[in-house]
Amino acid sequence: MRTWITSDLHFGHTNIMKFCPQSRARFKNDVNYMNEQMVVEWNSYVQPEDLVYILGDVAFLPAQKAAEYMNRCNGTKILIKGNHDRKLLKDPGFRGCFEEVHSDWIGTINGTYVHMYHFPVMEWDQMHRGAVHFHGHLHGGESGLEKFRARDMGMDATGMIVVEMERAIADALTGQIKGHH
Repeated sequence: MRTWITSDLHFGHTNIMKFCPQSRARFKNDVNYMNEQMVVEWNSYVQPEDLVYILGDVAFLPAQKAAEYMNRCNGTKILIKGNHDRKLLKDPGFRGCFEEVHSDWIGTINGTYVHMYHFPVMEWDQMHRGAVHFHGHLHGGESGLEKFRARDMGMDATGMIVVEMERAIADALTGQIKGHH
C-alpha cells in the first residue's frame, strides 16, 4: 500500500484551465477531456489498496456527477475540506466517496509530524520542532512559506494528479524549520 496526497482537482471546472493555463494545458481546453484524463492519470498511479489524502476542492459539478468521478478513482480517500466542497458534502453520495472527512488533519506519517489543511497557514502545530504543513488552495501561487516546511500539494502546484506522500514529506523536510513567534 502506498500513500498519496493531492489538492484542488477541480473536476468539471471549465475556467480552471484559464486560471492555470500551464498546469492544465495537457487537457486541451476541453473540460470533459480534462475530467476523463484526470481519472486515467489518477488510476495510473493509485492502486485500489492505496490511501489518498485530498486537501480540498474536488469538483465544480453537481454532487452526483462529482461522486461518479471520485468513485472511478482508485484508492481509499480521506478529504480535508476545501472552500468548494461545502455544498457537495451535504450530499450523502458524495460524502460517501471518502473514508474520512476532516476540516484539517494533524498526525504522524512515517515518523514526521504533519499538519494538512486546505489553506496555507502562517503557523502550524509543532512547526518550530520541524513539523511539515501541506495545503492547497493557491494553485501554485506563492504563500511566502516556500522556504519553510510548507508545501502546496495542489495539482496545479505540483503538475501531478497525485504525489507520493513519502516524496512530499522528503521535499518538505528540505525546508527551514519555521521559528515559533
